Amino acid sequence: MQGSDSAVRNYVHKLKFQVKDTLLAARYGFNARNIWVFWKGTVQAWLVWVFFVYAGFLAAGDSVEARFTATRLCPVPDSLFMANAPSVTLLVLGSLLAFYIYMITALKVSRLTFEQLRGDRFFSEADACRFCRSNWKAVVVTPLVIAAGIAMGIIAIFFIGLIGRIPSAGPVLAGLLAIPAWILGLFLVLALVVLLLSVFLVPVITATTKGDTFECLFEVFSIVTSQPVRLFRGIVTGVFIRVTALVVFSLFAWGSVSIISSVLYRTSGIQGFGDTMESGFSRIAPEAVPFYSSIFNPISSTGHTDSSWGGPAELIVSLAGAAVFLVLWAYWLSSFTAQWTIMYLGARYNRDREDLLLRAEEEEYREFNRVYNSTSNDGDRTSE
Repeated sequence: MQGSDSAVRNYVHKLKFQVKDTLLAARYGFNARNIWVFWKGTVQAWLVWVFFVYAGFLAAGDSVEARFTATRLCPVPDSLFMANAPSVTLLVLGSLLAFYIYMITALKVSRLTFEQLRGDRFFSEADACRFCRSNWKAVVVTPLVIAAGIAMGIIAIFFIGLIGRIPSAGPVLAGLLAIPAWILGLFLVLALVVLLLSVFLVPVITATTKGDTFECLFEVFSIVTSQPVRLFRGIVTGVFIRVTALVVFSLFAWGSVSIISSVLYRTSGIQGFGDTMESGFSRIAPEAVPFYSSIFNPISSTGHTDSSWGGPAELIVSLAGAAVFLVLWAYWLSSFTAQWTIMYLGARYNRDREDLLLRAEEEEYREFNRVYNSTSNDGDRTSE
């Protein structure tokens, strides 16, 4: 797309604002900086969740030491845990904080992807963090507002049910309200769909428009209701190319582990490196994954091979395997965020004929001229 006269004249980006643009998600997601941001965000969210779950076990009167021995870094709440109100409260709080970390991380990566699409290779993670500090509220508040609206609708239907309990006249009044309740139910179904998609769309909308809560609410409802077919086609196309890319990435990662394992065995006689590393996640989360599971093929194996690794060495190699698994997971999230960023840019252009990439370029160009002219005027006044 060619820039206008008010922006840099030679500004060109690669998007055609078509569904096939979603195929670029695999490439833009495969960016070391974006993967690293999601890797750190995943670890932070995981540790926060684990901390609150263990705090919940402690509140339920369970032995944290015994629980850690059994579950390690991925505790699974049991019936005793779920029967204790403080424990459930801590679980919900930890889950919400982990979700908040994911949303902020998605906002960072979406902004990084947006700047990549603009061609700005110097936009750093620190710049993305500064952007998040200025625009995080819309990402947090928008889903809460939608959820509050759904809760109000459910309460309204609840009151209709209470009206129906009034002797004699109650059933008649409830019958008269049947059609309004049905219409309200339709809006609730739509709101539930929008709430689900807002998890993916709100960080993208904020990253590309710097919009506030009201703009995010308007955009997410407008995009979902005006272009559902385009969204569906974009999701299908994006998932296809991303799954293919993830399989290829996993094959390369598996090949790397196999080469290292083979070289170690032939040079030092140490065997089982590949087995220990591939099963790293099941070793640090034995309760969540109670059987041997390769990080490259989760349903491949059901038993361990002989291994020379044990004690602290086994723990270190297992953590390394879990770290590799998280790299693959971070790539999946990075490409997922790139997919939704590209989808929203195309949907916005298709709806309003507005190129958000070009708009950002023009805003930056105007800001540059303003600062430049201000500096020049200050220099002229100083010379006088």
